[in-house]
Amino acid sequence: MMSAEVVGPVWCEPGLDLKAGRYPLSVESSVMGMVDTLVPGVSTLTTLARYYSLYWALADVAGRREWDASTCQTVLRRSEVALALVSRGKTIPAHGADRVEATLVRGQIDELAEIGRASYSPRPWGFWSQYNGPSAVLGTVTVDSGALRPGTRECPPAVREMFRPLLELAHDRPVHPDDVAHLSGLAMDANEAADLEPLRDLITASHDGRHDPQEWTGNDRTRRSTLRILARSAMLQPGASSWSEALHDCVAYDNRIRTDPVLSAEDRAQAWRGTLLRRLSVGAWRRLWAALVEQVTTHGSATKDDLYQWISAEVPAMTVRAFLAGCPSLVDAEGEPNPAERQVRDGHTAVTADLAALLFGGQRKNQLTGRSQATFLGRYPERKQFLDPHWVAYRHREHEGQPMAELARAFVDDMLAQSQRVALRKLRLDAQGRMKLFTKLHERNGQYYAAGTEGAGNVGLRVDQFEFITRQLGLAERSDTGLVITPLAVQILELAA
Repeated sequence: MMSAEVVGPVWCEPGLDLKAGRYPLSVESSVMGMVDTLVPGVSTLTTLARYYSLYWALADVAGRREWDASTCQTVLRRSEVALALVSRGKTIPAHGADRVEATLVRGQIDELAEIGRASYSPRPWGFWSQYNGPSAVLGTVTVDSGALRPGTRECPPAVREMFRPLLELAHDRPVHPDDVAHLSGLAMDANEAADLEPLRDLITASHDGRHDPQEWTGNDRTRRSTLRILARSAMLQPGASSWSEALHDCVAYDNRIRTDPVLSAEDRAQAWRGTLLRRLSVGAWRRLWAALVEQVTTHGSATKDDLYQWISAEVPAMTVRAFLAGCPSLVDAEGEPNPAERQVRDGHTAVTADLAALLFGGQRKNQLTGRSQATFLGRYPERKQFLDPHWVAYRHREHEGQPMAELARAFVDDMLAQSQRVALRKLRLDAQGRMKLFTKLHERNGQYYAAGTEGAGNVGLRVDQFEFITRQLGLAERSDTGLVITPLAVQILELAA
């Protein structure tokens, strides 16, 4: 008698692919949208000022010589390799420096700028994909049928001449390590380069150290305003470890956006206040969700009751009303926001502190006014969303007289339900009809499984990227004690009180 092993119905291919979702609770959009508005021309990935200059010059030459998209792509990729080569061993490495170094060790020099496994970048357009949007906002580059063309801001002759030798070489052939000796002025840390002054003018929306609002777009004026707010905050908090820290100290809290002559003159400081305070709620949700998923991964699987037991053990045995009564005040004697979200972390578990931050957010929506309230609630405050401050305020009212554990368990329910909604909203069908579900947490018959851990980091503000760019432009410096705003920045940005 013959025997056969049954391995499953061969006519049925798997119909569901599971992928990791990037924003599993979808609570970030309000902050990300406002940051996009308040920091135009800078992204979380655009950190090196010289690349702005490279694309500015390349677009200018491509327009003059009518290069097509293919030629632009080739010259761009070869030029980016050249910047990585000329910046080897410098204090500021170029994008893709690690891949360039590894390729040189293998001796595959001619393949560096080609698309393939030995390339400095797996993306067809290299690092232009990171600077494309910001360059368009700055007005330095436009794209026509895939080809780079000059934008609304004409490339200065100094920038064009600075990159001319590189672009001519890159047009003719790939750039080799032996070619870059005469291109040392293009290194990332070259601080005497001809592009620095034009870039400073562009970033600060000024000409010859003078700002005329009529000469600049709304995005330019907003970027200058944000830069003034950041630089002034750093001046007021010279011991701050970063612009982000200084911004929170001077703008999110305290009364300096009302009393300081520079900050009080910037309406966008109020917009930053609302954005920073809303970000605290976003971060709390992200950390709570990461902690929940970690419980599942640590134990291999978990039921909802298991998650209830975990979070109940993390909160104090008191009512929500009693807990909030013992928390720091959300406003000071002058009615300005108080750093309660920081203060509550002393003496409480991380979970309790995050629950408190959410509850504070539900209350702050009624304490803020004007522009700070509008940005706190997001671009479309009339559109109430799951897990937003309105949602939290409702949960607060519902559980005010109940134990903190009851509220915490309700938030577990809310997070699990929201993660499922988000995953289903992102569900996609590929060309073969296979479904792609973007989530790390999966439920089977009441049991939860995780495909990996979730990131607990908060969404970016682009502030530290902005600071790094301004340091390259001579507007800021780092000292042993903190941040220093240079006299040049004080003059151009009119920061003197």
